[in-house]
Amino acid sequence: MAIPRRNGQLSSCEPCRKAKLRCDHQSPVCGRCLRTDRTELCFYHPAPQTQSRASPIRVPSRRSRKQRPNNQVTFRVDKRISTAAAQGPLPALPSGLSPVIEDAKTPCDQHLPRCAGKKRRNLRPGLFGLVSPQDIFSDYEDSLQGDDLECDPEAAASTTTAHPTDSDSDHIQRGARILSHLQKIRWFRAIIELKNKTSPGWALGPALTRVLCDSMERMYDSAVGGSPDTHASLLHLSLQICTNTSEDIRTHAAMSANEYIESITARWETVGLFFALLGTALFNTPDSDPVFTNQNPSNLSKTQLRNISTTVGELCCQFCNSAGTSSDPFCWLVIQQVVLLTSMFGDSDYRVWQKLGDLSTIVYAFGLHRSDRDVKPSLPFFLVEIRKRVLVCAYAMDKELATSLGRPPRICSRYCHLPLPLDISYEEMVFPGTTEETALLKLDADGWNTEGRFTVGVKLRVVLMTSLLRESTLELSLSPGIRNLTAKVEDLIQECRKMQQGLPTFMRWSAEEAATGAYHSTQDEGRAFAHIEFTYQEFLLHRILLKRLGVTSLGLIESAVVILTTLLDIIAMQARSGKSAINMSWDLCYMGLPAAGVLTSQLLAGRNSQIPPSSPPPLPANFRSRAVQKLSVFVSHLTSLVRNDDGNYEVAQKGAKFIRWALDQVLSPPQVPHPAVWNEDPDLPQGWLLDCDLTEDFDFLAWCDTVNWSQDSF
Repeated sequence: MAIPRRNGQLSSCEPCRKAKLRCDHQSPVCGRCLRTDRTELCFYHPAPQTQSRASPIRVPSRRSRKQRPNNQVTFRVDKRISTAAAQGPLPALPSGLSPVIEDAKTPCDQHLPRCAGKKRRNLRPGLFGLVSPQDIFSDYEDSLQGDDLECDPEAAASTTTAHPTDSDSDHIQRGARILSHLQKIRWFRAIIELKNKTSPGWALGPALTRVLCDSMERMYDSAVGGSPDTHASLLHLSLQICTNTSEDIRTHAAMSANEYIESITARWETVGLFFALLGTALFNTPDSDPVFTNQNPSNLSKTQLRNISTTVGELCCQFCNSAGTSSDPFCWLVIQQVVLLTSMFGDSDYRVWQKLGDLSTIVYAFGLHRSDRDVKPSLPFFLVEIRKRVLVCAYAMDKELATSLGRPPRICSRYCHLPLPLDISYEEMVFPGTTEETALLKLDADGWNTEGRFTVGVKLRVVLMTSLLRESTLELSLSPGIRNLTAKVEDLIQECRKMQQGLPTFMRWSAEEAATGAYHSTQDEGRAFAHIEFTYQEFLLHRILLKRLGVTSLGLIESAVVILTTLLDIIAMQARSGKSAINMSWDLCYMGLPAAGVLTSQLLAGRNSQIPPSSPPPLPANFRSRAVQKLSVFVSHLTSLVRNDDGNYEVAQKGAKFIRWALDQVLSPPQVPHPAVWNEDPDLPQGWLLDCDLTEDFDFLAWCDTVNWSQDSF
C-alpha cells in the first residue's frame, strides 16, 4: 500500500515512480498498472528514495478519483453503500473496543472503530523444540497455574494493552474491500465446484471445499443481509475477522468437519484460502464454459479474476503474519498460494521460491513435522489425517521445486515424521463417527484400500514414496565430493524398483496393454501416474551420472522413452474417455521436456559427427524411428495443451522450438556440395538410343552400368 514519504507525499508504485508517471496510490494495485496489465510488477517500496523538504509534513487530502470501468476495478463494493450512513448509529462493537471518531474523518472512517484498549496476545514464533530455552517452562506449567499469572511470560505478554495505531484501521479498511468481493460468491462457488468435478484437490477434498463455500456464503449474507449500508457492515465484519485471526482455534475430539469449518470461517486465513482455491480453479476452467459466458455478473476476464484472487490471498497472508497466526487453515492457505503462484508465474519464478520458504516456515512453526505421539488428544480424527496430507503435499512440493530449480530442499525427512496417509476417501474421512480404528477395518495390512480404487490417498502415498527417493537423489546431485557415486546411484535405482514392485496389484502398469489401447478408465490413469513417477526417479539418477561423470547410460535413454510414451498414453486415455487434458501442462513441462531433451540430443549426436555422444550406448535398431515419432507427437501436445496464460508457457514454447529444429536437422538429408558449372556431358556412344530396347523387359539399372559417367566431385 502507499505510505507517506518523508516529504509528506504518498509514495508511488515502482513502475510509476521509475517511469515518472502520476500514480493514484490505489492498493494493492494502482489504476495505471491495472490498465496496462502490469499487476505483477506493481508494488510500493517501503523506503522510496525521496529528498526531505524543509516544509512541515502535510497530510495528503482525500481527493475524489475518477472511477474506472467496471472490468478494471480491483476492489468493487456493493452499490448499497451510502454516504448518508455517516449520520447513522455505529455498528455494535465487541467488548473491550471503543470507537474513536474524529471530525476531520470521512464517512468511511466514521464507521471504522479504532482498536483503543484492545488487548493483544504475545506474537509467538510458533512451536518450540526440546533445545529451546523456553522449553523449561513446559516442565513447570502445573506448578505455575496456581501462582501469579505474571510468572508466566506468555500470560504476562498477553495482557499488554496495545495503543491505537493507524495500522489497525488500515487493516480493517483493506479487509472490508476484500470482503466486498464476496458479493459474487455464488459465481465463485460455481467455478470452484466445476474444478472439483474434473480435478479434486489433494490437501482439501470436494467435501470440505463444499462445506467451506457454504459457510463463507452464510457469513457474508448474515453480515450484509438487510443492512442499509453494506460498507459499514463489512467494516464491522472485518473487525470481527481481525479479532478472530489473533486467537487460537479450539477443538475437541468429537468435533465434526462441519462444526470445525464453521468455527474457522471468520478468519483471514480462511478467507484467503477461499480466494486461493478460486484462483487455482480458474486454470482448470475453459474459456468457453457457460460459467464464464452466461454467469459472469461483472464481465470479468479470467486474467482479471486471477489477479484479484492472487492479490487477496497475499493480503490475507500479510494479515495472518501481522497477527502472529499459526493454524491449520493458515497452512492450507500457504500451500494453495504456492500452487496458485506456480500456475501463474511458473516454477522458476522467484516469488514461487519465496512463498515455498514461507510454507516451510509455517510447517516447522506449527509443528506439522512432529510424530503422532505429540498430537493433542483434543484433535478430531479428520483433522489429524488432514495434517498428514498437508505435510505430504508440502514435502512433495518442496522436492519438486528443488528438483526443477536445482536447489537444496527446505523440508528434510530427517527432521520430520512422515507417515503414509490412510488410503481412504475424503467423504469417508469427514463422515461423522469415523475414527482411525473404523478406517483401518477397510484397509489391508499395508494401509491400501481393499477395493482397488484409485483415491487421493493412493496418490499421496505414491507421491510420498517418490519424494523420499527424490530427497536422496537431490543429495547425490547437489552434495560436493560424493564418493562411489556410480554405486550409490545403482543402489537408489534398485531401491526405487523394489518400492514400485511393492505397490498393490491394482497399481501395476503394463506397457504392452497400454500399447493396445486397453487402458481408458480413471483406475488406469492411476496406474500410469505411479509408473511415470517411479520412472522419473530413475531418469534423474541416470542424469546425475551424465552431469557429474559425463556418462550417457542406456538406462537414461530407455527411461526417457518410457516417460514420453507414458505421457502420450495418458493423454490418449483421457481423449478416449472424453476428458480434457488441460491438467497435463505441468507433467509435460516438468517430466516431458527433460526426457525429450535427452532423446533430441541423442538424435543430433548420432547424426552429427561434430557432436559425439560422451559414451555411446548400444541403441536398439529402431531407436531413431521411435524417437522421431514420439517427439513429433509430444511437441504437438506441448504446444496445444500448455496455454498462453500458464506460468510455464514460455518454457514450453522454447522447448518446442528446439525440438522442432532438432527434428528438422535429423530428418533433412545431408547437404551435398554441387559443382558450380556442369562442364561436360557423359561419354555416350553414337547410336546409344538406337541400341536401347525400350520394351517392358528393359533393365534400366543394367543400362546405367554401361554409361561412362564423368568423375565429378560428388
